Parts: sequence; structure tokens; C-alpha cells
Amino acid sequence: MLKRIAALVLGTAALGLLGWGQVVTVYVTVDGEPADAVITVSTPGRRVQVAYNDVHEPGVVRLQLMRGEYSLRVESGAGFTTTAHISQLIVGPGHPMEIAVELPRAFWPRETWNYYSADLHVHSSASWDGITPPDQLVAVQLSADLDLVTITDHNTILGHAPFGKAAAARGVPAILGEEITAFIGHWNAFPLHTVVDYGRDKTASDYFREAREAGAQLIQVCHPSSRLWGYFQLLLGSPEYDDSFDLVEIYNGEFSAGDEQTIATLYELWNGGHRYVAVGVSDDHDWRNLQSRTGRARTYVLVEGELTVETWLEALAAGRAYATYGPHIRLSAQGTALPGDTVFVPHGDPFELEVELVLVDVDQPRELHRAWIIRNGELWQEIPLSGHRATVRVTDTPTEPTWYAVRVFADDEDQAHSNPIWTTPR
Repeated sequence: MLKRIAALVLGTAALGLLGWGQVVTVYVTVDGEPADAVITVSTPGRRVQVAYNDVHEPGVVRLQLMRGEYSLRVESGAGFTTTAHISQLIVGPGHPMEIAVELPRAFWPRETWNYYSADLHVHSSASWDGITPPDQLVAVQLSADLDLVTITDHNTILGHAPFGKAAAARGVPAILGEEITAFIGHWNAFPLHTVVDYGRDKTASDYFREAREAGAQLIQVCHPSSRLWGYFQLLLGSPEYDDSFDLVEIYNGEFSAGDEQTIATLYELWNGGHRYVAVGVSDDHDWRNLQSRTGRARTYVLVEGELTVETWLEALAAGRAYATYGPHIRLSAQGTALPGDTVFVPHGDPFELEVELVLVDVDQPRELHRAWIIRNGELWQEIPLSGHRATVRVTDTPTEPTWYAVRVFADDEDQAHSNPIWTTPR
């Protein structure tokens, strides 16, 4: 097995000489297998380069570097399943260099819990504002250790063919969608077989109907509280508002006040009986801009049995999911109930929730910090946490229809949110 290399110094005899750039090849493995990866190359105070492996060559990242000293940050799912690795590198003129980096998985939800992840809002260069080539978008998502790959370009499906072909070659399920983009709101719809076009006079209901006719099983409200394109900001309570969507982005890119407002609105909708499913997405447009990188926020879904696009979307629609920036949540109740389930509780009987929590280091150590148990939209219990793993158990005696969800924070303020378990006393 390849050994993890913490520092590599090459070409020191030539440090004082002028020279040409060199090819540095980095071989990345996770648990001994070649893995898609992203490498950030920096000099003191400046980022020099962001590089990925080619979609057809997992585990091999090639860098072109001039003479100098560099820091290489190597990631493959860092912050969710592995910890990033830092190498210090000195490049001098001479022969091409090779580095081997082994990243052991710290936690793998798909193997441990049967939870599989996807980023349900990602753009390619087929989109008018996208940069990432559609085929390379597959490798970018796999470098985040996502289990399914997704494409959702603005009002086009032109990227579907190259994206789908690359995904099939890599043997990974591909969710083919579109971000339906209008002045009254943005919605991701998937899967789609034909494009849903913008229309100046179309209503939300028109877009939703056309999306369903084009094959969409699920419609997702994008950045719902955005001041410019937020569907909740523009239409919530309006006669034009159509509530027949399925998913709500509570995390879009880095967490913001808009996301906090979306969570508050979703609590009101859940209290009103709407069982929308909360999801986390990156809304990434540019594979080399790590400010909103693919997979930074994502959605994990419990799939019992074979993983396919269909089984994953069905489980997502049922609410068996959590949205996260890093912490992992496995919520259950009464031993067998899962998020999305309704539990009938005899009057006066206790109702027990159990939450398993896991956190992986990024490139610095971090710990779980606190868990919030949310009951009918209110903070019911706050529980202090520490370490990388925790199990929380709480008991309540509901006297009215009640939903329970969990929101957990790390000490770096990365967070995650479960979908609810519902109860009905009888």
C-alpha cells in the first residue's frame, strides 16, 4: 500500500538556478484504491493553482509548476469521509517529479449506514454562467466523494449527453436535471428527458406542469430566500404561488442569512402539514473556484437495497435524508422509525428519539459542539457535544401532532439538519 507522504523535497541542488517549469504527478489513493482528487497549490499568501484528475484517469493529478516552494493540499471527500493531506514541495529544474498520497477514509456513510450522497445543484459550461466542462464535472463531483453525480444547468440540457456518457464510463449513477430559471423563481427538476424553456408569461404552475410532463419526479426550490431569485421571497402567500414542489434548499453554497430564513420558513410549512424535504447543495458554477465548491453542502439519503437513481430519488422523496456541510446524522425513533415516517403514539406513552452523530476532520482537528432538538419549529433541547462521535437520546410525551428534527453544529460552525420524524397521538 502506498504510504502517506507528509513532505517531499526534490531538486535541492538546483534551487539557486533558473529553470523551466516541471510536471509534478500526484498519485492519490483512498484505502488503497485510485481516487478522484482535487489539489490546491499555494505559495505563502497566494493560491497558485487548483487541479483535478482527468475524468478518465482517477487517482492521477498532473501539475505544471515553476521553480519554487509550494504547499499542496490534497483532498478526496475532505470534510465528509477523509481528512485533507498537506505536502510541502520544493521544485527545482530537473526531471519530472512524482508524489504518492494515501488518504484513509475516516467515515463512509454508504458502507456504515447505507446513506448515499449527491449535490443536487451543480452547473457545467453548457449553462450560460458555468465554467466546468460537462464530462469533467463527473470527476469534480467524485473528488468530493459523492455517490451520485448531478447536472442542473440553467434552461438547458445540452450538457446531459457528455455528462451522462462520462458518468456511465465511470459506473456512477447520474441525475440529469435542469435549473428552470425565471424571474419569479428558480427550480431544479429531475430527472428530465426534454428541456423546459423560459416563457415570459409562464407561471410557476406552468413550469411545474411542463417539468412533470418532461419526466421530473421531483421539483426543488432553489435558494428560496434569495433577494433576487428566491421563490419564497417573491411568491409565498401570493395567488401566483404554487405549492406543488417537493424539495427545499435549506443550504445553498456557504451558509447565509438567506438559508437561516429558509429554515424558518420551512418550519412554518412543516407546521402547516407540508412535508417538503430539506436538501443541501453547493450551486457550484466553476470547478476552480473553491468558494462554493461542488459538494461543500450536500444531501445524504438512506437507500435500503440497490443504489440507482430511481431508488435514491424515491428515498429522498420519502424524506429519508439529511443536509450537511460536514456533520453526519442518523436519526431514528422508537427503534425503527426513520425521517419521513409518521409514528402513532398512544396518549401518555413516551416517545424516544435516538441520534447518532459523526464528524470528520478537514485539514485541522475539529469536534462536534452542540445538537439542537427541534420540536414543531422550536428549539426544544440543546445538548452540548464533544469529540468526533456522539449518540444522543431524548424522550418526550407528545399530546398533539408533533414533528422532531435535529440540527447539529461542529466547533467550526459547520452544520447539518435532518428531515423530520412525525408523530400522531391516538
